[in-house]
Amino acid sequence: MPPQIALGAPESSELVFQAVDAGTGSALQDAQMMVRYLVRAPITLDASAMERVASTEPYRIAHGVAESDLVVEVRLEAASYFTIDTVLSVPRGQSTGPFTIRMARKLAQSARTSAAPTRPTGGSAPVSRPAASQPSARPAAATATIDRSALDAGNQAYARGDWLAATTAYERMQGPSDPSSAYAGEYAEALVQRGIAHINRSEYGGALEALETAMNLDDPGFEAYLRLGQTQCAVGRTDEGRGNFAALARVINRMPPAERPFATAMTEYYKGRCSEGDFDRAEATLERMSAGAGAIREYEKFIELAGNVSASSAELQAAVDDATQRIAGVRARIRG
Repeated sequence: MPPQIALGAPESSELVFQAVDAGTGSALQDAQMMVRYLVRAPITLDASAMERVASTEPYRIAHGVAESDLVVEVRLEAASYFTIDTVLSVPRGQSTGPFTIRMARKLAQSARTSAAPTRPTGGSAPVSRPAASQPSARPAAATATIDRSALDAGNQAYARGDWLAATTAYERMQGPSDPSSAYAGEYAEALVQRGIAHINRSEYGGALEALETAMNLDDPGFEAYLRLGQTQCAVGRTDEGRGNFAALARVINRMPPAERPFATAMTEYYKGRCSEGDFDRAEATLERMSAGAGAIREYEKFIELAGNVSASSAELQAAVDDATQRIAGVRARIRG
């Protein structure tokens, strides 16, 4: 297996998370829960744990790593709640959290959630969201009992680029009681924006939680597929990421025409990130060569398609610059 690239001496990297009831935002009704975790990266670090702990206390995972990130798969189990699997990560030498992991009660009517964070693409600009990306209007329904304060506060924070305030507000949103209501459409869009805000804060666990929750709704919107695929590739879930890109490609012609070039181009960029991740993890020479060549093709196709986007953005330009550097880097590693 090709050695991982060490970035320096091992440094302690710590993740902290707290499980809460998804319906109330408060502590779990069960006094104890089971925590299981397995280190996914660096792949040279063989570490796992299974421990029954107090559900009211934050849980810490710490390991010394010499590579860019510590990434762990976590499973939380409590008697009264659905089991939840998540992926969490922290950059080398840093302490991140506490992340809030929301667990749905087995008898609750609220949507099921799941979670998992990681670093964003290196050097990328904040992810932007084009206007009017939700595809269809929903019929009006009785929403007099809906508390919109958290959703509205999240939208306002998102509009001014305050990602922390946006994620904090969106986490308090009231779920829709009627999936066909106008509020349900706003709720789905807010979940996608919450995912984007988490991405901009390097919180891919929170992004997964928000985007996977959106995907459980009747109409998550086209961008949910793009951003969920982006996030899944970022945490190494490449097959799932490609599946969402393929799903988006099947419905791309239903998107508003002005948004299609951006979505089409960015899909190729994130596919390249998926392939480059496969290249880094591959053990056999032929497998590495194939994945590396695939990443180069996808990056080059992205750069070509980016030229067709009439309204460029900081995110798109940063991705073009990053893809150009990554092409050179992959070629150098193939030669090496």
